[in-house]
Amino acid sequence: PSLLECKMVRFYGHFEGDAQTYRAKGELEDIRANRDCLRVFAAAVTGAKVVTQTELQAIDHEVLGLIERAVTEAKAAPLPGPADLITDVYVRY
Repeated sequence: PSLLECKMVRFYGHFEGDAQTYRAKGELEDIRANRDCLRVFAAAVTGAKVVTQTELQAIDHEVLGLIERAVTEAKAAPLPGPADLITDVYVRY
């Protein structure tokens, strides 16, 4: 038997416009500063000298390029037709 406990936090409320009045003052800023999983990961791998900060920045730049290309291609793609409306919705086994 084993147990895996995963703790996570939300940066945003439960819904659009959630004022998050249930959070303590400064809680969200603390979460963003100290518990952001990307920052924690970056600190761990650079601290262990697995990768350098420059390499992480290069990866970030590459990923942003991939996202920009994907968005550009999606916007340039033709709109789906009526037949596409039910494509892959109903499956026969």
